[in-house]
Amino acid sequence: MNNFPKEERLNNVKQIENLYAKGDKFLAYPFSVRFIYNKEQSEENSKMSVLITAPKRYQKLAVNRNRAKRLLREAYRLNKHSLQEKIINSSSQLFISIALVSKTMPVYLLTDQKVKEILSTIEKKIFSENNFFGYCSVIVKFFSSIIFRRFSTA
Repeated sequence: MNNFPKEERLNNVKQIENLYAKGDKFLAYPFSVRFIYNKEQSEENSKMSVLITAPKRYQKLAVNRNRAKRLLREAYRLNKHSLQEKIINSSSQLFISIALVSKTMPVYLLTDQKVKEILSTIEKKIFSENNFFGYCSVIVKFFSSIIFRRFSTA
């Protein structure tokens, strides 16, 4: 069974341009990661899409580029489930780009470890930011209600 179907691959040119123009980025050497999180209201649009690249700049031989992408796809396929469930349950969209930025070929154990690190970092950034902003909005509402009461009684 194919657990990395075509629906999970990021291949829309506008979405890719938006990802590279406005997305957050970080480095988990030997991979460079960009992601953009869109909070949607409808469940049918909630999805997680991934773009996996191995540029010719770092890997000259096509055999090495294809192997690197194959390793990344397999590691992603095996480790995506916890983040994917959270994205689908929150009715949102997540677009990720993972690119190899090393001239040395990574082995599978390193790739698997780094993909786990990448997915957990993205999860922390997305859901901790949402909790922070939710917390800030509660504080703002609280203080605005206090100020409103103070000025309305005066």
